[in-house]
Amino acid sequence: MNILKLRILMLIDKFHKATDVAAALQVKQPTVSFHMKSLEKEMGVSLFSLHQGRIMLTEAGKRMLPYAKQIISLEQEARQAVDELAEESQAQLHLGAESISGTYLLPPIIAKFAQQYPECRIRLEIQPPDTIRQLLQQGELDFVFLDDKGPLPEYTVAEVVASDRIGIIRNKNNASKSVDVYRPDMLDKHAWVRYSGASAIDAHSSLLKPYLETNSWEALKQVVGDGEALAFFPACGVQYDNSSVPKVEWLPYAEATEVDGQSDCYLINIVYQRGTHQSMIQQAFLDFMRQEAQKIKN
Repeated sequence: MNILKLRILMLIDKFHKATDVAAALQVKQPTVSFHMKSLEKEMGVSLFSLHQGRIMLTEAGKRMLPYAKQIISLEQEARQAVDELAEESQAQLHLGAESISGTYLLPPIIAKFAQQYPECRIRLEIQPPDTIRQLLQQGELDFVFLDDKGPLPEYTVAEVVASDRIGIIRNKNNASKSVDVYRPDMLDKHAWVRYSGASAIDAHSSLLKPYLETNSWEALKQVVGDGEALAFFPACGVQYDNSSVPKVEWLPYAEATEVDGQSDCYLINIVYQRGTHQSMIQQAFLDFMRQEAQKIKN
């Protein structure tokens, strides 16, 4: 027994004419008649009868009809499952992020997503915010992660996935020493290192005259952890530190709002183009990010 024979049984019940069934299946009418006789021979009973030019199902044919429908439905589900698996196996995600979210927020999240979709190939671009915006507008990235300190690209949707704070890091071994930087005139009394790229820290680090600038957050953290210098730093960069013995501690800089009008809090958004069709893996990633954002809120 094959699927075509069962389809013919269903269509005979619907059209009652072999010619109409042949047209629906895009085969010749003798082919339909052949499979009808073959099915009857295979089942060992008469399944079809002719009444006034119409082909009707016999009582045996009616008994068989719901099973035929169930088998065909299962066959369609099986094909869909295989097609989805094939799509997943070829699925790709192209992500872009500015330095903070790309270095600290995304890696653990991507690792969790990859466990659920091991066949998905993920590419993460960590670039300056302006470059990320441009790549999204050019359609080269599916999703980008940007903080709310800069403008969003045109014709995009932004959803908040995390919030973070700006503070100060220092050598953990120097925790006993006081740090008085809550007035602008006190900033010059400390040695500083600064992140040189564009980031949410810009408004704060622009107040400094550092002895070292670097475009690597981890290099900056290493310099602070091994010496006497301070640095403005995102809280998530310390929270996601997986080292067994952290070298730095993060201090809040809540007085920033009172001192220079700059808030110490900022948001991180997932941004994507408005109105574009999303593949199954893209929708899965967006749903995953929404779930992760909800966990953070709770």
